[in-house]
Amino acid sequence: MYATTCQLRMVCLRSLMLLVLSLQFVTSNKDIGARRRRIINGEDLRDYSGYLVTNYFTWISNTHFCGTFDSFGSFFTNVKSIFVDYSEKGYWECYANSQNLKCGGALLTPKIVQTACHCVGAGVGTIVDGVERYKAHDPFADMITVFSGFTSTDDMYKGYTSQLFIIHERCSEKHGIILFDFGLIGLKTSIDTAFNPIKLAPLYSEKTLNRIWADVNVKEPTCLFVGFGRFVSIDSLTKPVSMQHTWKVLQNYRRCYSWTTINRYGFNYTTDGTWSCFLHVHDTNSIVYKGDSGSPVTCNNDYVGVNSATILNFKIPIHPKLHYDPKRIITPLITVSPTIFTPFVNTAEQRPALISQLNDQVKLRENARTLFRDEISPP
Repeated sequence: MYATTCQLRMVCLRSLMLLVLSLQFVTSNKDIGARRRRIINGEDLRDYSGYLVTNYFTWISNTHFCGTFDSFGSFFTNVKSIFVDYSEKGYWECYANSQNLKCGGALLTPKIVQTACHCVGAGVGTIVDGVERYKAHDPFADMITVFSGFTSTDDMYKGYTSQLFIIHERCSEKHGIILFDFGLIGLKTSIDTAFNPIKLAPLYSEKTLNRIWADVNVKEPTCLFVGFGRFVSIDSLTKPVSMQHTWKVLQNYRRCYSWTTINRYGFNYTTDGTWSCFLHVHDTNSIVYKGDSGSPVTCNNDYVGVNSATILNFKIPIHPKLHYDPKRIITPLITVSPTIFTPFVNTAEQRPALISQLNDQVKLRENARTLFRDEISPP
């Protein structure tokens, strides 16, 4: 009887050990390669249906062709390109290389992407009265590819090529801040809808766009930032394969004004202040970093602007009213270019005119600094 009991105990113990080992095996398989890849101190964002921005987010590559040695698939794609005119087709059929990230953007129409001005343009190199104007890149020599509607580069297999770059006519840099940081990308062909129904950025009436702007400035909500920018790891240059997200708190118009103009001589915030200020939430210090520029920023799922820049080690007063208090809080300050400053691009009333003007520019085969000209008149 004793021997039988011992045998039963041994069998039970072995079964328990096998169960534990099997659970460990499942867990270890699940965690293989699961190292976090993020906006610095951000979190992975994979197909969260509650965040509408994942539907119209675009991943913008800084290369205009498939890297021959990126993968076997890319190698054979390049071999096939000898026989197929991919330039004429308007897209490349190859998987995105996460290291070739340039910027993010929002898909406005099947052929138009909204992004930041500095993603498709650069300073001319001449500074006049502290201002350096920007010029659009050449869409052919500096051609980029756009992947739309995915939260992982592993799912991006078709990149659409640029045909036209458009920047705001007043895009420039003044005292270290980019003014009117708005740009558009005209694609050679419409993004394919055969496999996934295309989902575009929200299109608001002028009245709704103004209501959203007023509402966020009154309530100062915590807003969602997404992107594929660099993250902290052993290799600081590595870029994530999964979309990252973090949250920032919007600061009202008056507070943003007091922080960003107090020591800037000759700066006219009424005409030049085309950005909103965001601070990190109290329990995180996440940084929106290189590669996240141009990505859409949403508050309560409303498309409120495009990510512009991060000012590191920014000093702000402990209290907004204490401008002369020597004490300062040092924190990263995030600037976002609100869509309220681009009604010609982001309102339903103006959308037909935008498409018509962009088509005209395509026929002329010229970049443009004019599609935003109806926004705000020069001072």
